[in-house]
Amino acid sequence: MTPAKRKEQRGFTLIEVMMGLAVLTVGALGLMAMQQATIRGNMSARELSVATQATQQWIERIHRDALAWNVADAVAGVSGTTYLNQLPPTGGGPWFTPATGPLGESPALDYFGREVPLAQGRYCTHLRMTWLVPGQLARVDVRTWWHRRGDGTAVADDLLFPNCGNGNEAAVTNELEAAPAPRISAVYASTLVRWQRLPR
Repeated sequence: MTPAKRKEQRGFTLIEVMMGLAVLTVGALGLMAMQQATIRGNMSARELSVATQATQQWIERIHRDALAWNVADAVAGVSGTTYLNQLPPTGGGPWFTPATGPLGESPALDYFGREVPLAQGRYCTHLRMTWLVPGQLARVDVRTWWHRRGDGTAVADDLLFPNCGNGNEAAVTNELEAAPAPRISAVYASTLVRWQRLPR
């Protein structure tokens, strides 16, 4: 056999095989990391979407509730409403968890965005109300919050604020970052409502 034929029949060397495997491994690891980042991004976007929809839904409920506010009076005017009756006599009030409405409207949602009892909430909505013009114009702040996943403390976080933090609303804040405090994400929105003059 001639030297030229022997050269053509030669296979890959061990070093060439190892280098090829190294390049393949690096590429595969990059693809897996990109897939994990995409999954995390999709999960975060989904959580934000559900919370935004819940916040908008509560804004609409507050607007509907304001239709029953037909007396320009700081206290008696909102007494016939479902949610606005939580307005303080003057000034502003703290965050609070709204009670379940007459139509079964719950401030708690499950993972899929369905309304559930407080004890089963994955997303929770709080309200805060402030008089701008006492008896006539009020601002209502709405926040929907949830525990961020992925830090290994999801179970402990959920136990820290049971029942959507009912009674501990002031402690629920997205500034709680250090362990063992939970990592909270929240969507905020505000709206203005005013009393509706009865038609004559």
